[in-house]
Amino acid sequence: MQQIDLKRSKFYFPALVLVCWTVFGLFFGIQNFLRDAYFGKGPSLPGYLVGWLLCGYSWAILTFPVFKFVRTFSFVRLKWLRFFAIHIPSAVVFSIAQLGIYDLIAQTLFHGGGRGFIEYYGFLLANEFQSSFLVYFAVIGAITAYDDFFVRATGVSTTRSDVAGPADDPGISTPNGNGHSRVRRISIKENGRILLLDVDDIDWITSEGNYVQLHTPKKKYLIRETMNNMEAKLDGSEFVRVRRSTIIRVAEIKEFHPTFNGEFEVILRSGTKLASSRRYRKNLEYLLGA
Repeated sequence: MQQIDLKRSKFYFPALVLVCWTVFGLFFGIQNFLRDAYFGKGPSLPGYLVGWLLCGYSWAILTFPVFKFVRTFSFVRLKWLRFFAIHIPSAVVFSIAQLGIYDLIAQTLFHGGGRGFIEYYGFLLANEFQSSFLVYFAVIGAITAYDDFFVRATGVSTTRSDVAGPADDPGISTPNGNGHSRVRRISIKENGRILLLDVDDIDWITSEGNYVQLHTPKKKYLIRETMNNMEAKLDGSEFVRVRRSTIIRVAEIKEFHPTFNGEFEVILRSGTKLASSRRYRKNLEYLLGA
């Protein structure tokens, strides 16, 4: 598994943001210069570059709050309808803020081209709001892709110190039949840091598409992993898979309430109710005494 240099990771993302927005400014500055030159408008290349670089850097300032906001209200957690219900009005708010930052920088450096702050801001809203609105969605798309790549690479990892296999503890039982070495800690990338979560703190696990959600008494963690891989990494004597989308810590199970067709409602000590499926009944047989 690829090792992460924590010192470098602190500077990697800000550097990546700066490079991306610089490329953005240069690309659109040159593209607009060539367009207007083609139509004979006599444009100034430095003016176009400065204007578009300021646009990019004003978005760079907002990238960090947008990044945190998208992590909180991600597509994986919200799905299509709720995702757009939240991010469409958010696009309006962040676009208005971005144009305000652009205006402030332009006023500070160039006195707004001879226009006052309010006058120039009105000009920006009338001419650039729709572009900023679309840029917001480009930003959250890039952040989603960034998360998808890096969480896949670092979402769940095991190291020699974190894993105890059958050779270390020959008495391990695996009722789920996975026969794999058990993981004792899970690394979670969260807000620019890596948290090591003890599996002893996990009460149950649910599937969220290509992710799994780890439920602890205090918090939930979303990581890029499949349920099959997660099941294989956990100690089968401590965790039991009760349906395709649910794994439960055995010690947290309080009661089983039979429903129908060999299925159960599983009651946890916290009062949480989870459903089992007939397909995974064999995993429960050693608990049910059947």
